Amino acid sequence: MRTLRGNKNLWSALIWGSATVFTLLYLSLIFNQNVWTDEIFTMKLLEGNFQEIIEGTAKDVHPPLYYFVAKIAQIIFGKSLQVQKIAALIPMSLTLVLGATKVRRLFGDAVSFLFILLLGCIPCSMEFAVQVRMYSMALLAVTACGLYACECYFQKEGMRRAGCWIGLVVSASAAAWLHYFAFGSVIIIQGFLFLVLLFTKREKLKKWFLAATVMVVSYLPWIGIFARQVKGVSQSYWIPPITPETIWGYFEWTFGIHKWSWPCLLAVVLSVCAGAAALYGGTKGQRKDACALLFMAVPALTAVSGVALSLLIRPVYRDQYIFPSIGLFCLFLAIELSHIREKKWAFYPILLFALFLGAVQYLETWRQEYKSTLTDQTVAFWNEHIGEKDIIVYNLEINRFCYTYYFPEDKLFYVRDVDLEQDFDAIWFLDTAYEWEFVPDQIIPYDLQIEYQGHFGIEHNEFDLYKVTKGPGTR
Repeated sequence: MRTLRGNKNLWSALIWGSATVFTLLYLSLIFNQNVWTDEIFTMKLLEGNFQEIIEGTAKDVHPPLYYFVAKIAQIIFGKSLQVQKIAALIPMSLTLVLGATKVRRLFGDAVSFLFILLLGCIPCSMEFAVQVRMYSMALLAVTACGLYACECYFQKEGMRRAGCWIGLVVSASAAAWLHYFAFGSVIIIQGFLFLVLLFTKREKLKKWFLAATVMVVSYLPWIGIFARQVKGVSQSYWIPPITPETIWGYFEWTFGIHKWSWPCLLAVVLSVCAGAAALYGGTKGQRKDACALLFMAVPALTAVSGVALSLLIRPVYRDQYIFPSIGLFCLFLAIELSHIREKKWAFYPILLFALFLGAVQYLETWRQEYKSTLTDQTVAFWNEHIGEKDIIVYNLEINRFCYTYYFPEDKLFYVRDVDLEQDFDAIWFLDTAYEWEFVPDQIIPYDLQIEYQGHFGIEHNEFDLYKVTKGPGTR
């Protein structure tokens, strides 16, 4: 790092090169037909028009902005799944661009590079970079909001540029329209900005109140639906109860990798040490450390608020809801690591540890996208073999929603409900282990012939596939 000091061209190559490499890694993960249940919800919602998207989102537990953007991408570029994966990838890459631009201007070259590296390598980020959901977009909005808040505070009095305040309003409003825990994160950012202005720069409070007023007004069209969604969540929601194991699981989701438990423990220890260093530097009047401490507090308070609401009302908080604010956590770590970059005995092992986490997580995400569910093989087999008068029978009832994404809904029947007297050329039976089978009393009267086709899978459900046809006596 010492040899880079003062060499802006070398720093630029390192910073922009890192952002480019991570973008290419994200791009390498999109060439498949693999989607999870939440992503299927997105794709099915996009089948409707904008009014239907609003109605569908109102029945869910998220605001609609992401779906609007995804629908526009669909209208312009087509209905391909890859279009939606790229639409999710772009905000992730733009967050890296924020690191190469705004973070660099505010905190310097080293912090800029470390921010990009840490955000790219933190284990939870790779999967969500290409997931067809609102998380990467919410990450961009919350990270931008934190940076604009910082810029609003440090802007010298007398400067008439309103760009940072406009950026604050736009990014905070976008976060609120993208995800409710992203909304919570920007409320925390706004609260911090209000407090530091109140005690140090009261002359800027008018601008803060004006910005806050615009944000509130921009959210008024959704506030009634928000209230109904909160009421619905308080009455019934599927998230499991909060336990000590659940809370530790939040750390494992953020820092852990499937093969070993020690990386999560080490990452937590390093984070605690970085927090202590930021607290010490902040109390000594170090500007960067004070900012780092506030950046770290945003995801911490977001998670604490989610756990508190879950304990007071009912479980509403999931591990992935911290993701929109994870960029500020990476910025906190980047600032604190930049202080020790001259201490090679400490800095380089930490850097190698981050690269190790990133490499392992990329391989794991690649496996999830291409190898874990047999989806591509299933879709290819279906496209080659299914006939117009064929029907599909499944025995894992809870997976019907996922099957409707890949197969025509009018051809899908649960095994205990299928009418075998209907006209069909073949039945394709998706036989998930330990679920209800075609039983003799059900099939013997119809003289059905069953032929094994192979082992396939969709989402996290693998199944044996059988082709069922009518015997000679029924033709």
